[in-house]
Amino acid sequence: MTRNKMTQTASALLSNPVFSLEALGPHAAGELDLSARPDAVLARLADIARGTAAESRVGRMDPVVARALLRKGAGLEPVPGGRALREWIAANAGSWHGILKPSVRDIPTTILELGGAAAEIAAASAMQDRETAQTKYDALMAAEGARLGIGTWHEYRTVYSTDAYVSVFDPSVRRDHHLGIDLFCDAGTALVLPMDGEVVDARIIDARLDYGGVLVLEHEFAEGRKFWSLWGHLSHASARAWKPGDRIAAGTTFCDMGDFEENGWWLPHLHFQLSAEKYPDFGMMPGVGEGAFLSIWTDLFPDPTPLIFK
Repeated sequence: MTRNKMTQTASALLSNPVFSLEALGPHAAGELDLSARPDAVLARLADIARGTAAESRVGRMDPVVARALLRKGAGLEPVPGGRALREWIAANAGSWHGILKPSVRDIPTTILELGGAAAEIAAASAMQDRETAQTKYDALMAAEGARLGIGTWHEYRTVYSTDAYVSVFDPSVRRDHHLGIDLFCDAGTALVLPMDGEVVDARIIDARLDYGGVLVLEHEFAEGRKFWSLWGHLSHASARAWKPGDRIAAGTTFCDMGDFEENGWWLPHLHFQLSAEKYPDFGMMPGVGEGAFLSIWTDLFPDPTPLIFK
């Protein structure tokens, strides 16, 4: 198939208001350099989509997710190096247990089913009802005899029900599956870095239902291979303590969980998420995603649970 024919085929697919980037992948592979940076891939896709029904949607897409979907459709690894990172996580299971002091191995723990039995806690927190969220959480933890609550990776959560969570990739579904894990502890709980890292982002997103204090660190897990860790819902002091370029040694107590007023008005917890891709702006990185894209999330935002809880 000639390049012109490929472009025509891609344009034809994009002319349909309901289109799939995975379906587009095999046709666009010859026209798009899917090994290029995500922003470059999306810019070229936007050129192809100009004047089609898809133009406005393409303009609102996350370039990292878009490239992963196109690569998957083209039969490529969704995220270059994604498999290697998952294998490293499996080989180093439990090595991040010291993320808290004492270790998570020594803290009574329970799973919070925030899309099920504990959904009322999530709903009250999302409604910024501090008193109800805290009361229900305290009662559940007392009943379980636990001091650490876990919100799981890829959990379906009903609280993501507004139009803000409609998928730009597939408007028939919502971004309602959690892409990190949550560690629920008291506000002020100190966090320990289990692995050497370099700060690439330190900011305060002082808006309700956002991250509050947030840090993003870069880690090298093999020669020339890196991943990124996002630590969200921190105290403002935690975000102010560091700047991009700062190196933090393994074992350093480097941040703490924020209270309601500083963490986006959520029940105090850490949102912890890994990324196999470096975002140009980590403020764009989604914390929730479409359930249908599990194979993409597995590579792009792999489950960090095995690293912490072997």
